[in-house]
Amino acid sequence: MVHCLLCGTPYPETDAYCPGEQCGTDLHGQRMGDPALAVQAWCEPRRITAAPGETVMVTLTLRNAGSAPDRYDPELPRDAGRRIGLDRPGPPDVYPGEERVWTIVYTVPPDIEEQLAPSGIFGLGEVGTDSGGSAFEDTEHVVEETDVAVRVVSERDMRVAACAPFSVRVVATGDEAAGGRAAGAPPDPYDGERGRRAGNRRTRIAAAVFGTVAAIVVALLIGMAMAGSDDTKPAAKTRPSTAEPYATTAGPGPTTEAPVTSTPDPSDSAGPSSSAPERLTVPNVVGMTEAQGVAVLREKGFRGTVKGSGGTIVSTDPAAGRKVDRDQADVVVVMSGSRTTAPATRPVTTGSPADSTPPVSPTTTVPPLRGLSVSEADSQLASVDLVAKFVQVPTDGVPEGTVIGSSPAAGTALGRGSTVTVNVASAPSGASPTPR
Repeated sequence: MVHCLLCGTPYPETDAYCPGEQCGTDLHGQRMGDPALAVQAWCEPRRITAAPGETVMVTLTLRNAGSAPDRYDPELPRDAGRRIGLDRPGPPDVYPGEERVWTIVYTVPPDIEEQLAPSGIFGLGEVGTDSGGSAFEDTEHVVEETDVAVRVVSERDMRVAACAPFSVRVVATGDEAAGGRAAGAPPDPYDGERGRRAGNRRTRIAAAVFGTVAAIVVALLIGMAMAGSDDTKPAAKTRPSTAEPYATTAGPGPTTEAPVTSTPDPSDSAGPSSSAPERLTVPNVVGMTEAQGVAVLREKGFRGTVKGSGGTIVSTDPAAGRKVDRDQADVVVVMSGSRTTAPATRPVTTGSPADSTPPVSPTTTVPPLRGLSVSEADSQLASVDLVAKFVQVPTDGVPEGTVIGSSPAAGTALGRGSTVTVNVASAPSGASPTPR
């Protein structure tokens, strides 16, 4: 047993979500996602009793259990269709420690009894009921109990989520389930419809019983026919062999039979077929804003993680056009401007080459950047553990978006994690250059 990092509730390692009363966090996302974006969610009440055709409401409470503001997207069960709706009042941003209450509206199908098969053996109901027959004739019975799971997913890291389940217990009560009315009661205008439904149920029960008995009889006849054919058919002949089937010894003595060999079937040597995993193509989101790029990645089935700050996406990892497996569809979106955190400096190790990797120098060299694009310059600096800061400089005769220089210049030795100012050409104007 392990314990949830948010609420401390113990759970088996096979669980997908925390079973805590007011937690429900995605345990895989808790291990793999960003802990600053943790979220909890739960529904109240957890169980509701409703009649066919009735509409019920459940409150879904979500809590930002991380240390950074975030927005959340709801994921409703697909099989619920139009029976479920969600109202999300309040601003979209939820700050650390803040709770937000949403309203879930769920409608029970009015014809749910006709959609379900009758209970009991051959649909004849449970043995020992007061009515002595079908369970549909009880004055009150459970038609169906449906579990509805609503997920709440972080917009900034789709691996971080929480699940808020609730269950709807559909119960048929009153005269409709009992199949009659009290003496002297006024006529019910829906008696004809109820009678039609009862007749349909009896028809389905009779058809189910007849079909089951017919299937058993047919299976017995086929089994008897196959048993009789096995007793009367002659012995099967062996396939021709490439070797001589018999060999005899000279002189008197017992005759020995050589083993019969056959040509192997090519289909027997074929290995097990395996279907290749589905692959996705990384879309091109360079030049878009953070919200636009993340939305496009989600639409294509990817999980986007934002790296850096700024208003424009300058590159992605993997790059656009690359194909990746669906279960590895994680894309890092690199924004223009300074990164949120400097790259970690690798420690300098000591010791003999036989038992350790070669030491890594704490300094690095600024690479040549002139003539590159913004994304190419950012990738070059990141490859040598340097942070890029892009500055637009109005320049004539140079295509807009092209690097025209850097400070420090190319070839300068800097400590790993240092910031390099990259000058990028922009259209000439009277305004002073502004950092991107």
